[in-house]
Formats: sequence, structure tokens, C-alpha cells
Amino acid sequence: MDFILYITILLYSIILHEIAHGYVAYRNGNDTAFRSGRLTLNPISHISIVGSIIAPLLSYFSFGVPFGWAKPVPYRSEIVGKNKFGELAVSSAGVLMNYFLVFLSVIINIILSYFNLINQDIFNSLYLIASINIILGTFNLLPFPPADGWHIFTELYKHIKDFYFKIKSKISKKYIYSPYYINNNINNLQNKMNAVFYNPIFMIASIYIAVQVFDVFVKYIVEFLNWLFILQF
Repeated sequence: MDFILYITILLYSIILHEIAHGYVAYRNGNDTAFRSGRLTLNPISHISIVGSIIAPLLSYFSFGVPFGWAKPVPYRSEIVGKNKFGELAVSSAGVLMNYFLVFLSVIINIILSYFNLINQDIFNSLYLIASINIILGTFNLLPFPPADGWHIFTELYKHIKDFYFKIKSKISKKYIYSPYYINNNINNLQNKMNAVFYNPIFMIASIYIAVQVFDVFVKYIVEFLNWLFILQF
């Protein structure tokens, strides 16, 4: 029963992560994910061989904590990108969903404890939801493809560079700020790098490196989570 609960929470944490990406893309004017049937809780629509099978097994045998991701949600960047922070919002949505589930679990635990409605089974379930999602969210912040952190990093770099040239233009009184040109250069570089890193061999190697890096942070993440769940039975 505990194993089934764990797999169910892990699966739907990943699914909600992907739905968040698709919903934010939809809110930014692109309905590709919606028309592709990806804004659904049906797990069949989201399972990825690498992210849902290989990555969880690799992470589990590396340090005993399985995590992964579902098939990337499709969206058209040229549509989402019409909003200045559209692509950054889509890239960040999944991680924010995971952290929201952590926050929700902690709040529910506090409320139930305050009214003496908590028991060990409920506490363990809430703690499991929080632990899975804080690991998923934090792992996805690493700037390794195909994690969301890679897309967040490239989008932040693009906006920071745009901001730098805008300020430089104002200081020098020369028109050297051209966000359209800069964005095209960044997007071309990003597409070339994606073509390399999204090769299955490079993806598996990247996942392995990311897991080793993430292993350094696991202890601190667990300590932080235990601090959030200060409740003794």
C-alpha cells in the first residue's frame, strides 16, 4: 500500500507539473497543449520513457530517491513569446506548481494539527507529498537539459542581456539596444544547444551528471522539510 501511494503521488506530481506548463502556455495565447490533450490528469497522455522510467530508476539507484518528469508539453514559442515574459512564465510554471504542492501540504498539516485532526497516516501522506514535490521542484531548477532550469536559465539570460543593452543605450546616448536582434541570437544559440543536448545519449549523460550534483543538496532539502513539518507523535 505504501509503495502504491508513493508511485501515485510521484506520478500525479509530475503530471500536475506538466499541466502547469500547458495551462500557462494556454493563458499566454497558445492552445497547442490543450488541443493535444495534455491538460488532463490521464497519466497515459504524459508518460515519457526517459523522464518517467529511466530517470526515476537512475535517481533511485543513485541515492534512493526516485524522481523524473513527463513528456514535455508542446507549445509554440513564437506565440507565447509575444508576451515579454511568456516563455519564462511557461518554463517556471512546473517548478512553481511543485513548490505550491509543498506549501499546500505544510499548510494542511498546520491546520489539521491546530484542530487536533491529524494522525500518523495523514501526516505521513502530507510529508510524502511535500518531500516528493520539493525534490522534483529543486531538481528541475538545475540548469541541465532537459530540466526546466535549463530553459529558465536561458530565458533569464536573454532578459538580463536585453536589460543590460537597454541601460547601456541610455548611458551612452547611442541606440545600441535591439531586443529583437538579441532575442533572435539567443534563440538561435538555444536551438543549436538543444539539438545537441536533446540527443538521447547526451540526455542520459546530462541526467546522470545532474543527479550527482543534486545529491549534494539532498541532505539540506530533507533538513529544511523536517523543519517545516515540526510535529511529533
